[in-house]
Amino acid sequence: MSIINLGLQNVALKRSDMSLDSEIIFKSLGTIEDIRNASSFNQTLSEELKMAIKNTQKTLKTRTERLKLKNQKFKCIEPAALEEINGLFEILGEKIDNTVTQNGTSQNKLRTCVDLQKFIKSHCLIQEYSFQIKKCGESDCLICDPVRLTHEIFNQLHYIPDPQISSNPDHYQDFDSLYGQNTTEKDIPSKKNHHECKELAPSGILVAARVRDFVFCISCSKLRCLFSQYVLDDSDYEALQTAMETFAYTCGSPIVPENHFLYDKVFVRMNLTCNLPIEQVYYSCKIEHSQICYYCGEEDNLVEPLQEILSQFQTVYPLCEVCQERGKNFFTKGKIQM
Repeated sequence: MSIINLGLQNVALKRSDMSLDSEIIFKSLGTIEDIRNASSFNQTLSEELKMAIKNTQKTLKTRTERLKLKNQKFKCIEPAALEEINGLFEILGEKIDNTVTQNGTSQNKLRTCVDLQKFIKSHCLIQEYSFQIKKCGESDCLICDPVRLTHEIFNQLHYIPDPQISSNPDHYQDFDSLYGQNTTEKDIPSKKNHHECKELAPSGILVAARVRDFVFCISCSKLRCLFSQYVLDDSDYEALQTAMETFAYTCGSPIVPENHFLYDKVFVRMNLTCNLPIEQVYYSCKIEHSQICYYCGEEDNLVEPLQEILSQFQTVYPLCEVCQERGKNFFTKGKIQM
């Protein structure tokens, strides 16, 4: 991210103007979600907005593609068009699982699509940093076309390995030494417990009574709590919403850059990594919040705890079916003394 930030230094961005009607509608929309929802119902707004940001996109693409990491230039890939997305779901429905819909793509919803899960198990590898698909190589498969390579060459094609720490703990092993080997995700950066760092928030801020909002981590998709000494006024709250849409948040980073005026006013817990569960203050805070799985943050398909567990503990945190199948148990606090 620091390299990308360097590429955007001293850059001012402004979209082109739209028609008066579209500008009036646009000014009434406060968040990216509001804009997305309005565009889905208003085709004119959708098309004019696409045209209005074309020059902005071009500027960002040009600046980004000038950057290098380890002497390799950055590449910008065009986002999938609506027609391509529709085409993908048509193929999914025709060849793999007709119960998959565009409106039902949450982890727990996809888990109920039996044929899709069979396909993922036999043809795919899901990792933290990638989703890989490979022909199964079976001659009687109803999904794959026959393998056109010779079996000798096809059998040498392997999934991309996970990064693995070398004998020097400050460096990873090179790709060639890992390709074709069985690897695990234990060494990927987002799953490593980093050394405890100093919290930016003053003492007494990181408590349930000071939770003002929540933010999603773009890496693990878990909700993290935002804290402030006092309830934010309208202007600060609007600035916070804009900041959350502008800056990509990941666990362990501040919510805004150091030069932002909210840096010393709104805080997020710094000693967080993506492998840590939902903060316990999320469940006890005073602002409205949903019941989500303690381990992964999913809201759907929560398991109903047995009365035996509820009678033994003061607090039983939510658990989803997926995490339960992965061996997780209800996280509890405050054992009741009989």
